[in-house]
Amino acid sequence: MISIEEIKQQIKDLADQHQATEEESLDDFKDIDWMEYQATRLIVSYAESRGYLVEGFPTEKRLLPEEELDDDYFCSERYQHYLDRLALDHPDIADLLWYSVQHFWPEQYQSKEQFMDANQGFLESGIYEDFPF
Repeated sequence: MISIEEIKQQIKDLADQHQATEEESLDDFKDIDWMEYQATRLIVSYAESRGYLVEGFPTEKRLLPEEELDDDYFCSERYQHYLDRLALDHPDIADLLWYSVQHFWPEQYQSKEQFMDANQGFLESGIYEDFPF
């Protein structure tokens, strides 16, 4: 099982590449999206390895017959919703998300408290209403 410190190092490596990308071409933007996706996947994998679920997502939902779920049910938005919800109850997930935000977008939030307040605000705003569990 991968440790939190190993995940943080991998996130930092991705964020360093992210910061060094010039954003001059379509390929640059694809690379940036891929790096952000990979960082999120690291945190999702960690959460799943700990057995963290939100209304059965994602592990129990994978056991359902295909016809019970939309083709794009396991989309990146739903995984982000999953992590945002987990962050409220699992300090380790909150720490990993905060670590990622600090390294990918260092100017976005001044403190972890501000980040967590924004996370709560996103959840309350209905931003994820199209991605229920």
